[in-house]
Amino acid sequence: MNEGEVYFKLIGDDFDPDEITRLVGLQPTRTNRKGKLRAKFDAWCYSSGKVIDEVIDIYEMSSRLIEILEPKTSVILEAIERFRLSAELQIILWITMDDSKSTPAIGFESETIAFLNSVGASIDIDTYRNSC
Repeated sequence: MNEGEVYFKLIGDDFDPDEITRLVGLQPTRTNRKGKLRAKFDAWCYSSGKVIDEVIDIYEMSSRLIEILEPKTSVILEAIERFRLSAELQIILWITMDDSKSTPAIGFESETIAFLNSVGASIDIDTYRNSC
């Protein structure tokens, strides 16, 4: 099986993720505080959720995530400016080694690209081999 997760994160140095939660009005999937569990920065993350399936469709997963975040663009931009944050769309994939299984579909709809551009976000894709 393949596994995948798509999440949007705001990262910075010395900010309280709870402030982002109040400002954006979305409960984060997870947060990091600098110095805790070896975290090198503070982070506020909102995830599409982890998918375990034969077919992982990053187009679909990222589009669903952006449908939720896009109406919050102005407050996300406010948070980025106020707390001097960076925005990133993070893609995590565990790809099966079984040649009979499909590999993930990786790409982005124009609405996703437009949102990421509007908030100055980068895209990071991490891939791992899944031996199971």
